[in-house]
Amino acid sequence: MQTRSARLADEDGRLLASLLEIEDRHYRRLLRLAWRQNSYMKRQDVHRLEANAADWACHIPPATEARSARERFVRRLGTETGLDVMRVRELLPCLAPAASREVESALAVLDSTAARLARQNELNRQLSEFCLDMAREEARIYRDVLLDDPAGCYDQSAQTCQRGAGGVLVRQA
Repeated sequence: MQTRSARLADEDGRLLASLLEIEDRHYRRLLRLAWRQNSYMKRQDVHRLEANAADWACHIPPATEARSARERFVRRLGTETGLDVMRVRELLPCLAPAASREVESALAVLDSTAARLARQNELNRQLSEFCLDMAREEARIYRDVLLDDPAGCYDQSAQTCQRGAGGVLVRQA
């Protein structure tokens, strides 16, 4: 392969911006799935959570492939310029000003989307931990009420006590 000068062709910049935009579209799709996941967890909609998980499984491989394609292209451009680059920002000085602005713009959008996706995934992780803690707490309360004091669940007329279902306290996310 011939080594180019430190300048890259305009078409290389356009192609790089295009790869960044494709990657962003995939991440936006994952972000919508993450928002839905959060909503389904709050509503405890198990069926939609399962369908959402299947959608994640379908959309993660193309997103991963889009990222890999962009990384391969950046490495190739680095090799062609004789630079040892691994990141898009390291290539910006090698691009013409117009191409550099286009790539920078696409990169800013991608960075914003990736940050929003990471934030939503963290919120979903925290919510899932909360839901698991609640399930553990409810199971402990059921165990304590039903196993430790089975006679206390009913009053003398065989009616259930007014403590609610098994004495469980109800909290919502």
